[in-house]
Amino acid sequence: MNARLCLIDTDIYSYILKRKESPYKKAREYLSRHGRFKISCITYYECLRGYRAVNAHKRLQIFQKFLNITDILYIDQQVLETASEIYGLLKKRGELPGEFDILIGATAISHNLALITNNQRHYRPFGRHFSLETANWERLE
Repeated sequence: MNARLCLIDTDIYSYILKRKESPYKKAREYLSRHGRFKISCITYYECLRGYRAVNAHKRLQIFQKFLNITDILYIDQQVLETASEIYGLLKKRGELPGEFDILIGATAISHNLALITNNQRHYRPFGRHFSLETANWERLE
């Protein structure tokens, strides 16, 4: 998975910031190959709000430092169109994940990126209908 450009989901990005062993090791390998991370603006928001909600000043500083090597992908028209397609299809099938998952998944699809997540089951319905490759850096391989 490290050969392909990836979008890092909030859970894995948080693990990287905490230097959790497996995700941190894989993230270092990824950085040595690609030089930068990519996250959705949703991940940016989730991290920022989480650290501020609990006054985690040290975590917030680490997060802000990591932003120097992270590209934030914003929601644009293509992401919104892809997200609405995902929503429409999965709602009919009764397989709706959360709104943030739809937007993060749509961002990965729109930018032709694999998605690194610890919640692969949330994105499984996407794979049946859209081209979304997922991997989990939390698992040791």
